Amino acid sequence: MADAVTIRPAVPADAPVLSELVGQLGYPASASEIPQRLRAIAGFPSAAAFVATNRYGEIVGLITAHIFPSIHDNGPVAWLTTLVVLEDARGAGIGSALVRHVEGWAVEKGARRLSVTSGIQRRETHEFYEKRDYERTGLRFTKRLDH
Repeated sequence: MADAVTIRPAVPADAPVLSELVGQLGYPASASEIPQRLRAIAGFPSAAAFVATNRYGEIVGLITAHIFPSIHDNGPVAWLTTLVVLEDARGAGIGSALVRHVEGWAVEKGARRLSVTSGIQRRETHEFYEKRDYERTGLRFTKRLDH
């Protein structure tokens, strides 16, 4: 199925499916919130949101990434910040196609490295990245600042 996947930039009209996708990832958002989030990504230097569509033009996956300068490297670094494939479409190579697309996008933007963080409970996700030559190099610590 991955060979039938097309990857394109996400647009506000994709909001209903993107709402479902981020909900499946564990970050519920109404479809009315998604267009503003996409505008924020589009307005951020070197950030992107892409969707994967199947042979029928239906959205089956989402990936976002950001590139920024860093003090610990001479070139910019990239972060894969969201990856999710519809539950009923998983295992068909869509996630791999999205990751390859963002890797190419990051290289085009001059990134020297692409990193991703993943919730500690997502063991299958960790295996997914390790199978694609991503290495475990650290831990992520998060503190909520909105309460």
